[in-house]
Order: sequence, then structure tokens, then C-alpha cells
Amino acid sequence: MHKDLQKKLVLLLAAVVAVASLDACGEKLDAGRSCPLLCPEQSISLRDTTIDAAIVTDTTILGLPPIGSESYLMLSSHGDTLETRAIIRYDTLPQSFSTTSGIDSTIVRIDSAFLLAPIVRPDSNRLPKTPITIEAYDVDTTATDTVSSILSSLFRPDRFLGSATFAPESLLKDTLRIPISTDSVLAAVTGGTRFRVGLRLVTTTGFDLRLGTTQVSNSVTLQIKASLDTSVTPVMVTPVSNTPANQTFLSGPLADYTIVVNGNTATPPTLLSVGGVPSRRTFLRFDLPSRIVDSTTVVRASLLLTQSPNRRLDLGDSVYIYPVAVLASPAVTDISTLLGFLGANGQFGLDSLALTPGDTGVKAFEIVGLVRAWHMQPATVVPRTVALRSGAEGQLPAQFDFFSTRAIAALRPRLRITYVPQTSFGVP
Repeated sequence: MHKDLQKKLVLLLAAVVAVASLDACGEKLDAGRSCPLLCPEQSISLRDTTIDAAIVTDTTILGLPPIGSESYLMLSSHGDTLETRAIIRYDTLPQSFSTTSGIDSTIVRIDSAFLLAPIVRPDSNRLPKTPITIEAYDVDTTATDTVSSILSSLFRPDRFLGSATFAPESLLKDTLRIPISTDSVLAAVTGGTRFRVGLRLVTTTGFDLRLGTTQVSNSVTLQIKASLDTSVTPVMVTPVSNTPANQTFLSGPLADYTIVVNGNTATPPTLLSVGGVPSRRTFLRFDLPSRIVDSTTVVRASLLLTQSPNRRLDLGDSVYIYPVAVLASPAVTDISTLLGFLGANGQFGLDSLALTPGDTGVKAFEIVGLVRAWHMQPATVVPRTVALRSGAEGQLPAQFDFFSTRAIAALRPRLRITYVPQTSFGVP
């Protein structure tokens, strides 16, 4: 019995020593001679390099996402600094209505007509300081009706359809009701013509309001009540565009969209911009040494951009800026087209940064997941590119500016990479 107990104690002690040896090897990269059987005698070192010339192309493209692809319609009123308006097309109007008993009748008069506008409710601390007014205008025209200058000229008294004024606290609702001219709607219904509406935000203090669209959420609906009879069901008309004719991939997005009346500013060559109005995205192409991308293990990769404060609007608004992969084929060379084919936010493990337009200093975007995806992949097959976009593009006017490769040397973009040289590990 004594010998058995002694044997068990010896085995237990040996097991403890073995576990301790494994822990000692796992806690450090430089194994040395402390565990000659379990760990190879070699030192693994991390190397850090900053490549100033890694970025060979960087540019900003305005107008992305393209007109009609906005997540929300943005109504902004900031005087000469920024003003945007919303265009909504009702190119197909019903000519009959139904009663609750299911009897259909032709529309010959209209008792009431409203635009039901679903809104993104602002935070209670972001409500306007004064009441706001939303005005509606008839913007139908035979001219090119996606050009801002043409459409903005149609917001005039002889085309006025109606308006509604809302107290600040009323914006905490989900939907706003805007009465419009019954005569104008009836003329379009009985005449079998299209009905196109432009919305304008009027306020004595700057404010931004987001409305639903056909692309992402509930859209601005036209409600028609064709009779005073309570048994009559209101006719609900959703936006639809029939032009350009026979090109649904183009006409579909134009059911509703935003135009910029004031504030359409370009980005100077010394800057890269993200977000803003019109919304913009930034494109960067890298030329990295093969000895780093293909012959090492990349531990960390940081795109270092120096932010320049943008003091036009919303200096303190925090918005997430995303680095995203460009998924277009290498055969595509047009940068505007390339920026239309982007990966999802967070794909390849790419993380975002929460920034405010008034920020300054160096910002580090971590893109190690994307750099690792380039390993042993020729640049002609998998282009070494990345894009930056705002998490609120087309929704808020906040614009973020960073210095480009055409700025002074100290402010230019850089790529910092931490890597482990290729190492041959021994087999225990």
C-alpha cells in the first residue's frame, strides 16, 4: 500500500512539472534553452515599419452613393452654407377608389390629399430651436429633371402645392402629414398624367430632417380621400418612376432622391473627403513590397491619416468612418465605378473610427484583415486598394477631411505595418 501511494505521488509530481514546462514555453516568444524538448531554440521578433510611399493613388469622388440610392431623403436648411431638397415621383396614379363594401368608383373629385412622410426622429437634445415648415411644390417638367439647377427653379409660388408647420416636439413622431392641393392632384388623376413633388425645409435656424425612401425604408406616400363618405377607403400611392423609359435599373432608384441647391463644394487636391453633401467617398491604392506582404506574417496594419478640421457644419457630430474593401474586378479602372462596388462595413474584420468633423490629428484605421487577404495574391488579381466611407453618407451633412499625398510631407497618408519574418518552427 505504501509503495502504491509513493508511485502515485511520483506520477503526480511529474505531471505538475510537465504542465509548468508547457506554460513556461507558451508565455514568451524567446524560448531559449529553458525547454529544449518542448520548444525550438529560436527567437521570434516583431518588426515595425512605416511606408510613406505605399499609397500610389488617393482621390475623392463626389456623388456616391449615386442619386436615388440614398438611404434617406435629406432635407437641410442652413442658408447659403447648405440647402438640400427632396424630389418624389408619382408617375402612376389610380383613377378609382373603393368603399369598405368593395364597390369601385371612378375618382371625379378629391376631398383631401396628404403627403405622409415617415421621418427619422432626432434625439430629444437635437430638436430644432424654432418651428420648421415643409413646403411642397409641383416639379414636373419636360426638361432634364435630375439636374439640380432645373429642379430648384421650379420651387416658385405658381407651383406651390401646400405646406405644414411643425413645432419642435412634433418631430418626435414617426410620420408627418403635409396637406397638398386637391385640385392639382385631381387634374393629374383625371388627366392620366404623372405627379411629381418637391419638398423644401424652411426654418429660421439650421436643421436637417431625414425622410424615408423607396430604397431602404417606408417612403413618402400620397394619401387621397376621394369622398366625404366614411365608408370610402383612402387611396394610398407609393412613389414610382417611369423614366427613363424601359430602363428599370435607372428609373427605379429615381422614384425619390435628394438634390443639393446650395453648398455643392468640391474637395481640393490636398485633401481627401468622406461624407458631406453631396456625399463623397475616398479611394486609396497601395504599392507594398512583396517581401512584407508575401514573405512575412502581418500582425498589424494601420492606415494613418491626418485629419484637417472641417468647420462648415456639425463640428461636434460623431459619425463612424469605415475602411472597406473594393470588390470590383481588376479590369475596372474608373475610380468612380470602383467606389460603387464596396464590401460591407466590417468585412475582413475592418474596424471603424468614431470621428467628429472638427477633429484634428493623426487617425489610425486598422486594415490588417485586408492586408492579410493580399498574401500571395498578385496585385493584378487582387488589387491592393481600400475605400473610406461615412456611416451616415447621404443622411447627415457632416464631412470629414484628411490630408492627401499632395499635401506637405509631414501630413501625407502613411501605412504602418507590424510583421513577423518567416520562421521555421521545430517539431517537438
